[in-house]
Amino acid sequence: MDGRAFVHTGDEAANAKWAGSRIGNGYSIQGNGLAGPQVLEEMEHAFLNTKGSLAERLMAALIAGDHAGGQTTGRESAALLVSTPAGFPIDIDLRVDHSANPVADLQVLLNIQMARQQIVQARIAAGKGQFEQAKALLISGVSRAPTWPRIWLQAARVAESIEEPELTVQYLSIVFTMNPAWIDTEIGGGKYEELGADPLFHRWVTVQQQKAALADSQQFASSKTATADTRMQIANRLLEVGKPREALAFLDGMSGGKAISDVLLLKATAYAALGQSAESKNVCRAGLEGDPKDSRLRLRCTRLLRGDF
Repeated sequence: MDGRAFVHTGDEAANAKWAGSRIGNGYSIQGNGLAGPQVLEEMEHAFLNTKGSLAERLMAALIAGDHAGGQTTGRESAALLVSTPAGFPIDIDLRVDHSANPVADLQVLLNIQMARQQIVQARIAAGKGQFEQAKALLISGVSRAPTWPRIWLQAARVAESIEEPELTVQYLSIVFTMNPAWIDTEIGGGKYEELGADPLFHRWVTVQQQKAALADSQQFASSKTATADTRMQIANRLLEVGKPREALAFLDGMSGGKAISDVLLLKATAYAALGQSAESKNVCRAGLEGDPKDSRLRLRCTRLLRGDF
């Protein structure tokens, strides 16, 4: 904790081909059965000269030691443990127990772990209204694990929540190409109502999803017991599958039971999808006058008011 370091090489370890250690302020490096002192020297140099988190510096040291010869008995396993005051999910506890290239495999695991952490941080930033910071974290996160479909899916959901439709469509297109099975589970519930009029998104919408949304809308159309939440959910689904006119029918007359800004946000989106720019802009102005601090309303209406739809 105070930077001191101590190491000891026992007699049995010393009988290996090469055993030894290096210490410094706040670190120690040791090993036995190594190709020679250059292994630890290169590890130390990498650790001290790499920028980034402790995990990234430790990983750099492992890679350097591996390239310098590593253990003479060959490659088998690698591990990385970082404990923090924050605990899970910031802690890192990764291991590869049996591999022809364990250090490289460990790097892949670390990239996935750090990508996940950045998406979590992006979600937290989005919840605080820090949309630009969230966007930067998303871009950095997906770049760390570009072959992992789930990271693109999680990033798409956060991108949608911070009013980044182009980024959302891009991320969804990547994940759906990687894993088409997610099309059925991700579309149809109304998560992406803003994207329903985007042809790049609409190509992923299935006929079955459209029919299901229309069937549910018809079921609740004449219902006197349908709650405001139900109507909003149906409207979201209709917009998502490319049925803005039907969505407006559910939203007309809604003034209570749900935040009026949410209703106006969907109405403005529906009018824009229909190409009725004047109506869309009028609804936006009304919404902004009523709730100027609503981040999502402000961002979406800014695009709608300048005609970005």
